[in-house]
Amino acid sequence: MSADNIKKLRLYEDTFNSSAMTDENSLAAALLTQPDVLSPVITHLSGQEDKRFPLSFLTEGMGATKYINDVEYDYPVMGRMNKALECLAQSGTGANHTRIKLTFNERWFVRQYIIEAPDGTQLRIMDDPTPVANGYEYSCQLVASDGAAVAGDAFENKLFVQLYAPAAMSGSRGNESHWVAPSKMRNQISLIRKSYAYEGNMPDRVVNFEFNVGGRSTNLWYDFEEYQHMLRWKEETEYALWYSQYNRDANGLIHLKDDNGKPITLGSGVFEQIPNVDTYSELTTAKIKSVVRDALYGATDAQQMNIVLFTGIGGMEEFDNAMKSEIVSGTYIKNTDPSSFISGSGSNLQLGGYFTSYQHIDGHTITVRHLPLFDHGAKAMNSDRHPVTGLPLESYRMCFLDMSTYDGEANVQYISRKGRELIRFAVAGATVPPGFGVNALRATDVDGSSVHFMKECGVAIRRATNCLLLDCVKS
Repeated sequence: MSADNIKKLRLYEDTFNSSAMTDENSLAAALLTQPDVLSPVITHLSGQEDKRFPLSFLTEGMGATKYINDVEYDYPVMGRMNKALECLAQSGTGANHTRIKLTFNERWFVRQYIIEAPDGTQLRIMDDPTPVANGYEYSCQLVASDGAAVAGDAFENKLFVQLYAPAAMSGSRGNESHWVAPSKMRNQISLIRKSYAYEGNMPDRVVNFEFNVGGRSTNLWYDFEEYQHMLRWKEETEYALWYSQYNRDANGLIHLKDDNGKPITLGSGVFEQIPNVDTYSELTTAKIKSVVRDALYGATDAQQMNIVLFTGIGGMEEFDNAMKSEIVSGTYIKNTDPSSFISGSGSNLQLGGYFTSYQHIDGHTITVRHLPLFDHGAKAMNSDRHPVTGLPLESYRMCFLDMSTYDGEANVQYISRKGRELIRFAVAGATVPPGFGVNALRATDVDGSSVHFMKECGVAIRRATNCLLLDCVKS
């Protein structure tokens, strides 16, 4: 279809709300109340949550949660609803934990959130942005605990993405949200928050579109917006489990402070805990055999060996190509008689199908699991592109996690404190958000209300030496 025809068929341009509040004006700006649009339907394809957020599902969702009493914990080890923004200008180097001013052309990033550059450098947005001539200026602080500086122009013309919002363990304030039309190892948990607000009688606001909210049809805008916030909350939690970076220095001090001056604890996510890191340009079975053997050699006391390869669409294709190339080479079997060892149907293997598992010669079985965050998450948005497919290189990242059981405990565990797994509350004003009951008392005199999510979370890999990372460096 030509570009001209696409323009003719498009009813309106895609928009997003960049303000802290949802009100009737923002609805009108999104063109959701047009009376002349007949029988409109918006289908929100969110996918099953256990597929979109597999680490949360395989740990917290499967009951593999470890409760602790303190913020820090020790454990034994062996051996689009988002977008990237270009930084237009930088002022400061961040030396000795000082602030850096970054300018972006849109007010998309939110105070308290962690933003990340393509090289993995993370900063926390410390204040609300200030309007400037060419956009919005953000006051940020480097997450790194060593107080090292960056070059004065290190971030200019670089794409930044927003990950999640860490906060102090007590006394923290809520943030805001936008919408779119885990020898001994020591780690610590993070407290992350998400807030959204509305004004007036938004929960009762009816629009002419019918929304599909988790399989239920509704024309209430608030139901659809709340559904978006819930999905974003789950996605931000998943970000924290994978990408979070430990922020205590060698003396145990935390230099990143909340608005109230209290320290913000950030624990090591999955990527930072894994010591085995390698690269590839084109995946082969020889590469898989060597890196898996290096990481898992001697790990023979697992009650059930269960190696899960988390990757994106690009990584899945590389894995499948490696398996099929091995068959064609005739290393294991004649290509004319594959039925002697290839079995199964559907997505396991069939004509035109693809490989989703591999049995290593050492006895370890590797199962491929798709991680959509690598394809469409915040990190994928500012990732370099694969020169052949055009997919983000983040989509080719491969994380081999040992999901086995040792001594009766899961190797990968979700960490939280009792009673702090998830706290959801409302600050009621003139109206009370749906689901929070009706009471004559109010917390504020504002004609509106806000809803807040808060949870303490972390991830512990008891045998991180049994895991490995493979990054694609094809250029």
